[in-house]
Amino acid sequence: MITDNAITAIARDTPRDTRRSAPTAPTARQAIGSSIEFDDLLQAREALRRGIRPDDGPIRLVLLDDQHLMRQALKALLGQDDRMQLMGDTGDLKECLSLVEQRAAQLVILNADMHDGQGLDAVRAITHTPTPPRVLALGDDEEPGRVLAMYRAGASGFLTKQAALQELRDAVSLIAAGSIYVGVSTAKAIASGLRDAATNNGRHGARSMIEQLSDRERTVLRLIARGFSGPEVAEQLHITTKTVDTYRHRIHEKIGLRHRSEYVQAAIDAGILLDG
Repeated sequence: MITDNAITAIARDTPRDTRRSAPTAPTARQAIGSSIEFDDLLQAREALRRGIRPDDGPIRLVLLDDQHLMRQALKALLGQDDRMQLMGDTGDLKECLSLVEQRAAQLVILNADMHDGQGLDAVRAITHTPTPPRVLALGDDEEPGRVLAMYRAGASGFLTKQAALQELRDAVSLIAAGSIYVGVSTAKAIASGLRDAATNNGRHGARSMIEQLSDRERTVLRLIARGFSGPEVAEQLHITTKTVDTYRHRIHEKIGLRHRSEYVQAAIDAGILLDG
């Protein structure tokens, strides 16, 4: 389990022999691990099977955590995996943004529980950079409101610090492949949060906003919110990428959404994220 004590012990006992056998592609069952189906986990199984990543090299990671011990432990654990390359670590958001830009990071793993609520602010700042990396948040617990807030702010995944090491690795691989990662316990937290949100008048306002869109525009919004890229949406709907771009332009004109994080928030608020 990824607790402070356990993670430190693992890091201390890790063999220093750097020789490794060539990594093998995980099976779909291994890739998904303990996570549940979330519309086939946004087709992540197929993405992993095909080895889809932004490039052919290792996944470039940056760690953001104001606890030095946790950063060192995560570095030791993730450094054992040849699929991942640690580009830097820091406890400061500004330095993190600089590392992301200078070293073309693809994924930031951050502590959702940084002091003064900076975890949520960090997610927003990182996902609104000109070429935003994806974000995996690690938290002490899965309080439904906070988990939903992380996804709405732009996070592509959330894990508790009690998660198994293999689930952490799976989440990194799936998110880097372009998916939104939702594990078993996280899905329960989201479901709870959505159920509570259904009693709020805000849900009605979000649905009213979404109803301004055509059926096809709503479908595009939902697929993008789930983590599909433009070409993947085009493949799903049997249309061209240019047509997807046209739908995105119309969505922006009608309801003002531009960034993926805004799509996720709108889909969750309107209750359509799990439709279809």
